[in-house]
Amino acid sequence: MSKITFLSVAAFKKAAGLSNLDIVLYPKTNKLSVLADDSTFYRCQQSIDPKGNMAFLIPDGILDDACLVNTSSEGSPLQTQFSL
Repeated sequence: MSKITFLSVAAFKKAAGLSNLDIVLYPKTNKLSVLADDSTFYRCQQSIDPKGNMAFLIPDGILDDACLVNTSSEGSPLQTQFSL
């Protein structure tokens, strides 16, 4: 089972050591991606709303597998109900 965490855009940039992220469209596939200033690509929600709140979904704590998604609030949309 994967552990999902969310980082705000600012927290993700700091954790990954990045200063700039661009959302780019690859014309051959018509798919959006996130391009970092170090030339690393990250996944992006295809229906991303640039006016909405955004955060990076991080599966299993692996930054290389991050995906930029819209959230209902900045940072993590998850609320812990209880822990075992």
